[in-house]
Amino acid sequence: MKRLVVALGGNALSPPAGDQSYSAERASVVGAARSLAALAARGYRLLIVHGNGPQVGRLMSHEPDPTDLDVHVAQTQGELGYLLAEAMARECADPLAALVTRVLVDADDDAFHRPSKPIGPLLADRPEIGASARIDGGWRRVVASPRPRAIVEYAAIAALLETHHVIAGGGGGVPIARVNETSRPMAGVIDKDWVAARLAIDLDAASLVFATNVAGAERAHGTNNAQLLPRVDVAAARALLAQGEFALGSMAPKVESAVDFVSASHRSAAIVHTDVLASALDDPPPGTQVVP
Repeated sequence: MKRLVVALGGNALSPPAGDQSYSAERASVVGAARSLAALAARGYRLLIVHGNGPQVGRLMSHEPDPTDLDVHVAQTQGELGYLLAEAMARECADPLAALVTRVLVDADDDAFHRPSKPIGPLLADRPEIGASARIDGGWRRVVASPRPRAIVEYAAIAALLETHHVIAGGGGGVPIARVNETSRPMAGVIDKDWVAARLAIDLDAASLVFATNVAGAERAHGTNNAQLLPRVDVAAARALLAQGEFALGSMAPKVESAVDFVSASHRSAAIVHTDVLASALDDPPPGTQVVP
């Protein structure tokens, strides 16, 4: 079957208005599962790479030590993988599998020298442990966001996709570095959009879809002059990235990852709102289509 990689934003699996109860999370996952099942019904084998920011934030509100971040990422992969698999099993007949995934990074990645990825809840006081940044009138812990080099469980993912829809690479995976021929977890968060693109390229996917909480990629996002980009080619997307048109840590990684996939595969990618995910393979899609 044709393979489709879907990068599902963490906010799509987290209820609005800050309700962090598991019952509310289950309801959000059910909605996402219906859309994913609709895509599968179009003849695709799905690889779902989900975000986990709100879920990690919930764990860190109780266990704030950033040295345990690898455990939090693994825990939320299990949590959301289980919920997605159960919800999708009620919507489609194909079997599903969820994998806790590790991702190889370079221990010398420059990102480890300039941590910038906010994690955990907003704090009133500057934390004593680890790096932090002033955000929205409070403090957020920040960690490195290194580039993925390889997916440790890639062979298992590829094999499972022959018979199953697969949920893997959750939260960008647990970052692992090889130092002196041994593996060790690194204190960081890999952008799940980068991992989704890496997997889509390696698996020769038919398409790559990013589901997020906005309509698509916009110029002048957040202003009165915001303009949705319904269709953008690789050259134009690269120019807009170079101009800083897209916000770092949110839309920029999606556009950048879409460009990587489209450049490598000569196939299109789409960035759509989660509410219209089921229509992401329409031509044109309801959001932004990135083309060669």
